[in-house]
Amino acid sequence: MKNKKIISRTNITEIFIAAVLMVSLILVREFEVAGMRLSYFLLLLLALLYAGYQIRERHENGGRPGGLECRADVIVLALLLWNLLSIMGKMFQDPDIGAIHYDFQAVWIVLGILYFEFKRIKIRDWYFDLILYAGLIMMGFILFCYLCDWETAGWLSGLLHDSGRTASYLLLPCIVSACRYCFCRDKIRSLFYLLVAAVSFFTLFINYNIVSLWIMVFVFLAIPVLMRPTAELVKRDMQLFFLYGFMLSNMSLLANYTELIQKETMFSLEHSVYLELLLAVGGVFFFRYWDRIPEDADRERLVLRRMRRGYQFLLKLLGLLFAGFVLGGERWRELPEGAGAPMGEVMVRSFAVPLLDELKKGKSGWLYCLENSRVTTLLLVVLTVLLTTKLRKNQSFAKPRTAGLFLPAAVFLVQVFFYVPDINVLPVYLLFLIWAAFYREEKQRFVVTKINLNKESMEK
Repeated sequence: MKNKKIISRTNITEIFIAAVLMVSLILVREFEVAGMRLSYFLLLLLALLYAGYQIRERHENGGRPGGLECRADVIVLALLLWNLLSIMGKMFQDPDIGAIHYDFQAVWIVLGILYFEFKRIKIRDWYFDLILYAGLIMMGFILFCYLCDWETAGWLSGLLHDSGRTASYLLLPCIVSACRYCFCRDKIRSLFYLLVAAVSFFTLFINYNIVSLWIMVFVFLAIPVLMRPTAELVKRDMQLFFLYGFMLSNMSLLANYTELIQKETMFSLEHSVYLELLLAVGGVFFFRYWDRIPEDADRERLVLRRMRRGYQFLLKLLGLLFAGFVLGGERWRELPEGAGAPMGEVMVRSFAVPLLDELKKGKSGWLYCLENSRVTTLLLVVLTVLLTTKLRKNQSFAKPRTAGLFLPAAVFLVQVFFYVPDINVLPVYLLFLIWAAFYREEKQRFVVTKINLNKESMEK
């Protein structure tokens, strides 16, 4: 009977997570029920039902209710109470003012309840696959809208009319498929992850949110820095990176010389030439280093320390370049353009100006929260600081699964500075954020030896 109870408890937890993922990723229609979005109304029901099940299980087993374990839990509890009070205050609002909406408060109440429930849930590999299956379904509809000029006034209208919201959705399958491909060693499953990554990249390109395109470049450079840079992982990461660059550099041909893409985009041949030049230069340096690896070396155990330092340098350089573009503002428009201008200045202008135009169109997620509630924003800032500290402490080379969770969580924390993420995918990002911060993974041990390759040391 005890084994049956354990199996039943595990099944209910997995059904709960599957339901949360499917509602968050599939039900994107902007339809309100009881003053809140339909998806969050259903998520609230799921969270309350699962919480009731957990309370009953603890009561039957004679256990005590779980207490607050860290300072982040206290902040989440305060966030819950404040938004509950805000809803109670709105109930006594004068009805003559207009319709009363609880959407903003309901989001944080649901996320607060899910926070405490996600902390006690173990990771299963098929959760990541479910995100990709749901993402493929939605990307199919999105591509149908983009390529066939389908009327989007229905359930996808809210998502597709805001490139920032669409980018926050599409970054999930992009990052998850990339991480799964880098870690997977089964040939069939690796091919599936590679195909999902290609579809995700293509959909992300058509959406044409410049910030999201930069974020994905940071992701590819960060994978060998955050994770143990074995030769096999670096090889797979570079396969995805070159696929991403090749597809991006050829988008101008599809957009300008075919009628395949019905959505208006701003891809130019000038960008394509610059990207192909950068890919060619990067390929020369990468393959010169790669050719030094012995053919009989075990790529699963060979750690490329020198190459990791190169990626770390490129990541910092690209970060400084991105920050310079953002902080430089309108000054970049003053750079010359045209046939007689220096090539370096033309390149800088061609990359900086589209980024600035994209930032002008969007609104920071923090600014959006501040406009709705200052107290909620203050609590979220404190919570972000606490969870970021947890993320940094929990991340380690010896924890490969935790490192794979760190990337989606870090991308979410970055993108809220540039646009408002899609409300529907917030529970999925919250799931990654909590797992990356609190998941206790046993550290792997490695046997270390050294080999000398043209005066370069590598770790095996």
